[in-house]
Amino acid sequence: MLYCLTTEHFWQLKLSQPPVNDIVLAGNSRVFLGLSPRHMGKVYGSYRILNFGFVACSLDRRYLEHAASLLDANSSRPILILGICPHALMKPSSANGYVYWSSQSLPERNTLLRQIWYDNFSGKAFIKTNARNLLNLSRGRPLNRYFADGWEACLPVRKQQDEYIKASIRVAQHKRVRRRMVDEFLQVVSEFHQNGITVIAYRPPSHVRMRQEEEGPSGLDFQDLAKRFTQAGGTWLEVNPEAYQTYDGAHLAYPAAIRLSRDLARYL
Repeated sequence: MLYCLTTEHFWQLKLSQPPVNDIVLAGNSRVFLGLSPRHMGKVYGSYRILNFGFVACSLDRRYLEHAASLLDANSSRPILILGICPHALMKPSSANGYVYWSSQSLPERNTLLRQIWYDNFSGKAFIKTNARNLLNLSRGRPLNRYFADGWEACLPVRKQQDEYIKASIRVAQHKRVRRRMVDEFLQVVSEFHQNGITVIAYRPPSHVRMRQEEEGPSGLDFQDLAKRFTQAGGTWLEVNPEAYQTYDGAHLAYPAAIRLSRDLARYL
């Protein structure tokens, strides 16, 4: 069935998910734009997969524990997959989508599902989706479609590569990765591992200029992080960044996201 989700309903639905998943994907916009649970499932099998990524999300204890709580306690192999970039280990910004939406008053899940059904039946959701994309088009932003499994599929109308990379450089000039956040992150990974959760991490694909920025001024040593992550009980996956073209230096349009999703499922 072709359905539409409004922006508000997309994030509310994501936060009202019950603990019924075999695999939960966590991270910032590089994850919720870059991994499609549906297309991972086509390769990995009939597993229940949720994309729990948020805009500008930090990998702090509160968020990670919430993500892990959405795994089914009876799953034969519960898996948490983390997309890691420097911004996720910096001091949280005011744009942190998880902090914002989790602080809002959420409707009861069944009430939300009934509202989503009604908005689609009445055509209201379709009208709002088209209005949103017309506004995006007028501003040169990517067209998008939200999916109930937590993935946002993007179709860029123009390349924004230089703009986004320059903005990221400005951020790196004022903010650096916090050692305390890295230590806390690794401690949480160790705790998950001890509790029987398989924790997998990867570095989302990005443009070479972005990777250079991430390997220098941000203060994050990816080789050292991967080593410590493995020592904490996690599994680090090497993803070839050259294999997936971004539209702004860090985010994938939907065809590349589908390809990465299938490839990541094969790695599993």
